[in-house]
Amino acid sequence: MLRLQQINASAEPAPQLQLVFCQPLDPVSDAPLLQQWLQQFAPLCRLQTEISMDLLLIRFSFCDQPFYLHLEHYTEACWIDTDSAQADMLLSELHALLAQDLV
Repeated sequence: MLRLQQINASAEPAPQLQLVFCQPLDPVSDAPLLQQWLQQFAPLCRLQTEISMDLLLIRFSFCDQPFYLHLEHYTEACWIDTDSAQADMLLSELHALLAQDLV
């Protein structure tokens, strides 16, 4: 099972949560692991996944607002961002929910 090692909130360049997992992740082969990891949090729903060779995008809803989990191959960066002010206001609640999985 995938485990979260670190989660940080960042306001620059836009509000987002930066995620670090206990193992390096690949956008293509680890997409199912990331989906399973998100599905363990009951308030998250409507997961939709898009995969390319160097980027994974999982769209999901939290409190009826859209969020986006990105995993980039070249930088090995993983982050969650939004596209609305309403969702931005929920980032701290999402941070607290996901932090329950910290090792």
